[in-house]
Amino acid sequence: MELELGQVRKPIRQLRRLLKNIASDPPMQDVHNLRVRARNVEALAAAFFPEERKCKRQLLKALKPVLKASGEVRDMDVLATKARTLSGDRQEESVTRLVARLQAMRLESAGALVEAVARQRKDARRSLKRLSREIEGQFRETSPDAAGGAAVLEPYGDAEAKAIDELSRWPALSKENLHAFRIKVKELRNALRLRGDANRPFVSALEGVKAEIGEWHDWQGLKEIANRVLDAGEDRAVLERIEEIEGSSFKEALGVADAMRRRYLGGYGEFVMAEP
Repeated sequence: MELELGQVRKPIRQLRRLLKNIASDPPMQDVHNLRVRARNVEALAAAFFPEERKCKRQLLKALKPVLKASGEVRDMDVLATKARTLSGDRQEESVTRLVARLQAMRLESAGALVEAVARQRKDARRSLKRLSREIEGQFRETSPDAAGGAAVLEPYGDAEAKAIDELSRWPALSKENLHAFRIKVKELRNALRLRGDANRPFVSALEGVKAEIGEWHDWQGLKEIANRVLDAGEDRAVLERIEEIEGSSFKEALGVADAMRRRYLGGYGEFVMAEP
């Protein structure tokens, strides 16, 4: 599998720009872009440096608080969007109060994100620049003309093999471990997306699992907040609606995840990583 230098430089450059210019109250799309670029860069670092490397360790350390804070902002954006769908064609006072609380939580989380970026900006941008230089060094080793050359990634890396092994050995899925399963699925999906020779149906199946479990996890989070914010008697109808959606989302996520495991993880090999 070959990667052009531009494919590597682009997400690193985009993330450095986002860290430099984050707004005081970042819009939803900016938060989404920040998280996607950070995860892409993490996958690049793991692909080029599967072993322990100082530049990778420093980068992950600098990005961790930013990813955590941006995740909390993202959660409030998504939960508020889902909460608004509960009203249907009519405006319900219960939903209005729930959305207002989510918006207040979003504002607080956005402030924490801006502070996290301010604290980590210098170290993160420096680490990104160092990572870019070290990756470019690998390009120079494989091509006399780095600007026009490509770096070769091993078709079956240790990180991917370990993730597949963990997923194939995962215990029976439940509400207690389903979100952790999603995190590992997402980690594997991000790594495989770098590799054009990866089995596309497998990557697509991982994407579907990630999306379905994420949908359930969002409704679970909304249920927890609604139970704290709303009144069990006065707001019973809305609480029951959330409970029903959360339950059906869990069943759907469980079905999709189990189907993927049966299809791809009953015993894995080259067919998982490369097109037949």
